[in-house]
Amino acid sequence: MITFNKETPILLIIQDKIDIINSIYIALQQLNPHRLYLFYNAPANEDEKIFQEKVQSLFNDIDWNCKIKSFFNKRHLKDSALMLKAVNRFFRQETEGIILDSQSVPLPYFFAFCSCLLEKYRHDERIGHISGYDFRKSKQGLKTNDSYYFSNLIHTNRHWASWRRVWQDMAAQLKSFRAFKKQNIMADIPAYKPFQFLWNYWYKNDDNRDVKHEYISLINNRLAIVPNMRNLSLIGYELPDMNHPAFMVSPLTDELDYQELKYHLPAITPNKPEGTAFLKEKLLSLNVKNNQCLKIPRIIHQIYEDPAGPSVELLHIAETWKEKMPHWEYRFWNRKAIHEFLASVCPDFSAIYYAYPFNVQRWDAIRYLILYHTGGLYVDFDYECVHPLDVLLAGSTCCMGMEPSVNSRVYKKSLIIGNALMAAKPKHPYMAAIIEDMKTNFANDYKRGDATQIMETTGPFLVTRVYEELRRKKSVTLLPADLVAPLTMKEVIMFQSGNRHPDMMKKLDNAFAIHYYLGTWVKQTAEGKQ
Repeated sequence: MITFNKETPILLIIQDKIDIINSIYIALQQLNPHRLYLFYNAPANEDEKIFQEKVQSLFNDIDWNCKIKSFFNKRHLKDSALMLKAVNRFFRQETEGIILDSQSVPLPYFFAFCSCLLEKYRHDERIGHISGYDFRKSKQGLKTNDSYYFSNLIHTNRHWASWRRVWQDMAAQLKSFRAFKKQNIMADIPAYKPFQFLWNYWYKNDDNRDVKHEYISLINNRLAIVPNMRNLSLIGYELPDMNHPAFMVSPLTDELDYQELKYHLPAITPNKPEGTAFLKEKLLSLNVKNNQCLKIPRIIHQIYEDPAGPSVELLHIAETWKEKMPHWEYRFWNRKAIHEFLASVCPDFSAIYYAYPFNVQRWDAIRYLILYHTGGLYVDFDYECVHPLDVLLAGSTCCMGMEPSVNSRVYKKSLIIGNALMAAKPKHPYMAAIIEDMKTNFANDYKRGDATQIMETTGPFLVTRVYEELRRKKSVTLLPADLVAPLTMKEVIMFQSGNRHPDMMKKLDNAFAIHYYLGTWVKQTAEGKQ
């Protein structure tokens, strides 16, 4: 039976989640570690100061034999910078240890798992990191009974363990990156090659701890240990004897799969780019006569409820719809127009609309109501028109733009239908079903108010769920993401920074419209209550 070695030092980086810290404290009570390090960020406001005082009071009451060292940073740092500074300080004091970031509670096995392997691989330069959870996403997994496996990838979110030997020369080794990039070494490493342009981009961010830690392991040819949760037997805080792998091999398929999710970016650029290019060429060659082929009213709808109005950047993007589709009527919906529409056209929904606790839920809901009662094409303000959409909408009564396929994998869904680009004729049954779902599920608990809940109640997860339950799916045309949302959010960030990789440019060549993800609705979820 393997138990936690009480002499294994633990670093807890204090962040503003008191419920998680309380749970970690309970776990530490069960383990009785003899050395505990607490690293506090400089409080950004009075609430954080009060929170830290509560944490100090909690750990002042430790009832077991434990030496505690507390460090207080002098200035407030972002998460990644805070982690780097805390870990560097920790390894000045200790030769090895466990790191907890107070963002999640480790599973009970984690402590015994780490203390055992910290000792086993203490002097083995081939190993540089012990991960706290199994990040594989492939369904097949490894065909072994081993308790863990090896990976070239580093994951420092949540909780992990390492040694001073890995971190002591990090600053000096990081200076070698320019030469490493110039020699294009990543092009010869299969696990990194598909993502090298994004990896190079994120390296420029001084606070990106994952990339820098991963780089140090890469140039030293070190591996990370990852627990194999399919085979790891758990007995409270103890582990039965572990099955150690006989071979230090790294599963390439799993690593490519994981990086697609980690970077939110597909390894193979467009889905069947040749097919998409052919489709675009074929569609553009059609002589679409609006009055004969188009069943959807030629009205472009855009909403912006904030009285300040759209920014200059958003207005510039909006002009592309007027320029590329001049034969369509353009309607701008401000707060006054929305309120008048609700009062005169759909007063039965007004109570629900004004009762939503978050602005973004109202912004979502009104677009479905407009399309149901008026019909036309709705597009978000951060959507650019590259080519007229008539040819995509021709012959259909309802069209929905798909989100990039990697988004589906991130959220473990078979597909995600977006709600940033939609078109429908009036009274379409799909729009009716979406509105009915919002009415039926309005009583859900909104206290959590996180991004996933918003997407479930009024956003893409809602329209996807309703589509999957729809009997007449053929009445809805799903527009491929290659044509209407070719870039992921990470790729948009890179594109706007000037890092325009040829693969991204190929995607844009095939697109009719581009979504730039400029909305700040996730932040507004927390701030946008009435």
